[in-house]
Amino acid sequence: MTPEYRLVEGERVRLRPAIWGFTEEELRRRYRWSLDDVLQYWSGSIPSGRSFAAFRDTITERDWPSDGKRVSYGIYMRDDELIGMVSCYNIDRRRRSGELGIYLGERELWGKGFGTDAMSTFLSHLFHDLDFDWLYLHTYESNTRAQRSYLHAGFQMEEKRRRYSPRAGYHQEVRMTITRDGFEEMQYLPEVAAAN
Repeated sequence: MTPEYRLVEGERVRLRPAIWGFTEEELRRRYRWSLDDVLQYWSGSIPSGRSFAAFRDTITERDWPSDGKRVSYGIYMRDDELIGMVSCYNIDRRRRSGELGIYLGERELWGKGFGTDAMSTFLSHLFHDLDFDWLYLHTYESNTRAQRSYLHAGFQMEEKRRRYSPRAGYHQEVRMTITRDGFEEMQYLPEVAAAN
């Protein structure tokens, strides 16, 4: 099956493949996000020390590397404003699996359902268009807002473990997983409830 990388419509957002590129304004917005200490903390990263030129010159290979182990999509509101990014990386084509990462760069939109819609839309695309079987992600145990969103999308808690990172030091990390069957069952449940 040839992967179908396309614009993907959600209820509140649309996802656009990063390989299609970004405007100069969108790149500057993403660069601003890379410097945001709070956003980078929750992403498990350290704010970028790179110049805008270095950021712009490396972003395509980071978003969509030539080895095929990562695909990234911009998260857009219905008015085509870029508000975040979602990615599947550490892609294992043989096992049809990958790790997910998502962030909303515009903090005033946190907690308003845009991230949950983006994640559900991306999962649907990965399972139905790109033929993935299972996906996983990691988050800080303290990031309960993100965990609620992931559970709502159909993820299951798999394990908690103590980890070390230069950014957070020693911390508890939560691993969550979702399968194609689990996702489809989760999508089916609201329809059953509405019919009863």
